[in-house]
Amino acid sequence: MTSREKIIIDTSPGEKRVAVLKNNRLANLFIERHHAPWLRGAIILAKVTATRKELGASFLDLGTSPGYIEHTKMCQPIDGESLLVQVLNDAHRKKSARVSSNICFGGKYLDLYPVGAISSISRKIKSKKNRNLIRQFINENIPNGMGVHIRDAFDVNDLLCMRAVTSAQLEKWKNLKEKIVKSRSPSILIPSVGALGLAMEKYPNANIYEGKYGVLFKDYDLDYEINRALERKISLDDGAYLFFDETEALTSIDVDIGSKSKPRSETTSLVAHLAEEIVWQLRLREIGGIILIDFPRFKNFKIRDYFLKTMQSFALSEEVSLVIHGWTRTGLLEITKPRGGNSLKDLLVGKAEDNTPTLETTALKVLRSLMKETTGIAYPKVICSPFLKNVLNTTFDEEIGNISDKLGTKVVITEDSQMTYNEFLIKNGIN
Repeated sequence: MTSREKIIIDTSPGEKRVAVLKNNRLANLFIERHHAPWLRGAIILAKVTATRKELGASFLDLGTSPGYIEHTKMCQPIDGESLLVQVLNDAHRKKSARVSSNICFGGKYLDLYPVGAISSISRKIKSKKNRNLIRQFINENIPNGMGVHIRDAFDVNDLLCMRAVTSAQLEKWKNLKEKIVKSRSPSILIPSVGALGLAMEKYPNANIYEGKYGVLFKDYDLDYEINRALERKISLDDGAYLFFDETEALTSIDVDIGSKSKPRSETTSLVAHLAEEIVWQLRLREIGGIILIDFPRFKNFKIRDYFLKTMQSFALSEEVSLVIHGWTRTGLLEITKPRGGNSLKDLLVGKAEDNTPTLETTALKVLRSLMKETTGIAYPKVICSPFLKNVLNTTFDEEIGNISDKLGTKVVITEDSQMTYNEFLIKNGIN
């Protein structure tokens, strides 16, 4: 059976972009830039630099950046001690990277929690017989004091293979413990799997396609999909609209059913479409934290309940972590979603008072264009704003040098003060 999921990899100077398509629609986008490598998922022997009981958290030195860990009954660090942690989220805006002491070794069939005693089975496994077989497997193969989450890909018909997978995970933990003894904090013991590794963990059955310099992204029309995910307004085929407003504290989503909405007899299908699109956009846009949805006031209150249940069901089937808190007194639906770091908008566009993300995004487009569109240009010259020139010559100086080596000629960058931040031109320098 052909997988309906695809992973599209674009390797370009300065970054790796990994897009996930579900039924040929962009569902996830993971971007890793060389000047800001990922820590997400890395296992680190960190050093506790400060404990703040009043905040219920401790601050850590992760080696390459600061981090923080929330206190739990099982984790009460003291100043100066070494602490084994795993990075949950990279630094977000002014917040340090968030870490946990509950280490997880992820895999296609199961996730092993060597310091966590709670085990679980994917809700997608419905068969009572299979669930009983899996419980027996856990009792026989997972040591006491460890936890495991069984994924829906777990094969009860090939328990010999599943035992081998589990054994490999346990061996990985054994090797890590030996490494801890020989290491000094802070030090990275197991690096992040990066953008591609995360995509493969989340979508283990996806077909993988690799390309360079944005060619595959263009073939699949992904640049259009990315730009659409950065827009405030999303229009639906039903004639309805969604408006996304991201702030540092929360995200608000305004639902407008529009003048072209379906008759009341078809309202249920419209509401289902709205619920599914909101969940899809939350995942694609990497929106986290507090989210308030301003839903239209229908006279039939059952419509509102149907909207909530559809959101819950779709989020579960799409494995989007949402906590739905319910309706406020003012009629807003309040939900929360764990942050995975910067949102797509933060990463690619930034805020009005900080144009650095926009400049970096444009600079990376310049680098792709130099590799893809300079055939026949003997002496490539980039003309751009002084701001963009500065980013190219500082943040991406190494990439410019590598591109010059590959093209066999030095890339010249000149400025034009009349150009906007995201405007550039590549031409032959001898003209």
